[in-house]
Amino acid sequence: MVDPLVGSRSSGVVREIVQLRQGMQGLEQQLATGRKSQTYAGLGTERSLSVAFRGDLARFESYQSSITLVELRLSITDQVLTRMDGVATEARGSMDPNIYQLLGDGRTQGQATAYNLLGETLSMLNSEAGGRHLFAGKDVSGKPVETINAIMDGEGNRAGFVQHRNERLQADSGDSGTGRLDVSQPVANQVRLAEDGAHPFGLKISGVNNDLSNTAITGPSGTPSTFDIDFTAQPVAGQALKINLTLPDGSAQSVELVAAAAGQGGDGKFEIGATADETAANLATALSSSLQKVTRIELGAASAIAAGTDFFDTANGGAPQRIDGPPFASATALRDGTESDTVFWYKGDNGTDPARSTATARIDDGLSISYGARANEEAFRVLVQNLAVFSSGTYREGNQDDEKQYSILAGKTLQSTSYPEGVQKLEQIAGELGAARSAANNASTRHTAKSGTLQTLIDGIESADLSEVSVSLLTLQTRLEASYRATSILFNMSLVNYI
Repeated sequence: MVDPLVGSRSSGVVREIVQLRQGMQGLEQQLATGRKSQTYAGLGTERSLSVAFRGDLARFESYQSSITLVELRLSITDQVLTRMDGVATEARGSMDPNIYQLLGDGRTQGQATAYNLLGETLSMLNSEAGGRHLFAGKDVSGKPVETINAIMDGEGNRAGFVQHRNERLQADSGDSGTGRLDVSQPVANQVRLAEDGAHPFGLKISGVNNDLSNTAITGPSGTPSTFDIDFTAQPVAGQALKINLTLPDGSAQSVELVAAAAGQGGDGKFEIGATADETAANLATALSSSLQKVTRIELGAASAIAAGTDFFDTANGGAPQRIDGPPFASATALRDGTESDTVFWYKGDNGTDPARSTATARIDDGLSISYGARANEEAFRVLVQNLAVFSSGTYREGNQDDEKQYSILAGKTLQSTSYPEGVQKLEQIAGELGAARSAANNASTRHTAKSGTLQTLIDGIESADLSEVSVSLLTLQTRLEASYRATSILFNMSLVNYI
């Protein structure tokens, strides 16, 4: 039979072998994975630190992911703004008031250049990155602006800008072509100039300067404004009447008529007749003619500018404005265009909240940045509007009035596209978005440093020292082999005793 002492010893050796094999398995796993344990429980008292550090690391990685996407969007936005600044420079170069060389379609080369720049600008405003249209505010799923063809020429039953410009010119010119001002003679020795109604169209009387002898001025007064000039006797040749007017775009214009001797009349003059009544009639005729000329030239240019504002200034929830007609020549009000009768050039989010707030990203604990934009913001709208206004007109070869109107319009759009004081500028938007980009970059730098530190701490807790593990594994192997030999000896002794 087996010696009880031998049996007891062999049982202890077997338990030791089992323990050694378990220890070796654990060390072999550490050597294979590089980790002390496959569970947090195996980390002992340091497991809470490991969990906390990994939570912090995951949070910073989430911030970094947001920053990477924001950086992509801001990078593309910056490229667009840089090119838009170049477009504005090129546009100003095309709007030379002194160059008037018509092409076959009734436009100048400068207008053709401006039209191409408009198409490029609209395309840039439809830029997208990371599944987001960059200039659409909150409504990022669709393109924020229409095509150049739809905007300018309309689409189906929806009117484009060119149609509105033509309708606005009719409303500003009036049936008589005198800018909605009526010239009349209530009595033979009196000339009356009156606005034809209270409305936003045509010429507005802002004042009168009278140097004519033997005359009396009454007004301007009332709404709509009117004034009378009464001839009590004859004026003196060389004396002048100056009427100050306001054009549809808010700019000033004046009509000056100088008294001239019989047979010495012409542009800007009225002849002194044989009687005061005849002189008054001559003044009325000259005044009507002068107003018609102003309407063809200065008012024509100002009307195009006003039409541009009507159609394109849609910020803060606004809609394109249309003439409340037909008839248009006698219209008295603007109305909101509808999506069934008017092309809305901007189709994105059009809320009253700040444009930058339409896109935000959390980039750090307690820190978010705003980087949204809307294509109908003033800086973008000014560029689009003036390119459209300047490029949309057509002119007649050899027509001096057309040439003068073109020169005036070119000067107005040139000034506006130069972003005068008080107008939001492209560089302002670029500066705001640049600040957001800088904040994101700074946050990214912080996260990279913090993540590196956290990873080092986690590795210190969770990672196994492979050199130490190797030594321990060799030690256990040696002990295990010794245990195997001891077991063999014990079992051999047991067999002898049994025999």
